[in-house]
Amino acid sequence: MIRIHDIDETNASLSMADLTPLLDVVFIVMVFLLFTANAQTLSLPVNLPQATQQEASVTSAPKTLTVSILEEGEPWAIGEQKFNQWEVFATSLLEKVKQAPDTTVLIAGDKDAPLGNLVKLMMLLSQHKIEAAQVLMEQESGRSKS
Repeated sequence: MIRIHDIDETNASLSMADLTPLLDVVFIVMVFLLFTANAQTLSLPVNLPQATQQEASVTSAPKTLTVSILEEGEPWAIGEQKFNQWEVFATSLLEKVKQAPDTTVLIAGDKDAPLGNLVKLMMLLSQHKIEAAQVLMEQESGRSKS
């Protein structure tokens, strides 16, 4: 049997109840009420521009012009049209770019084509300030360096 000699200590320990479980229950109820409360959502009406199907298809298609540098025969090509003379090719290329100034020029070269033809074409594009040019390259597969 345990005896407590001081009456003041006994009264103090018995009068102070543990409030931790009560606070836990109050917190859980508050969280439940916050999650289940119906909060009014605010919305702002926005007028969006309407586009027709034709306008949407026109803007989605990128405009590109493929220029090829070939190894054999006629060394220049715009799309499927081949050219044997540089002057005729350059004039035709500049006319096509002027007709559609937002066209991206893609340069596709044969790996065995002379490098001088690529340099000549890049110089022409640079002189006429045609900045949207990309060079298409194909990665060699099946060959490894030893």
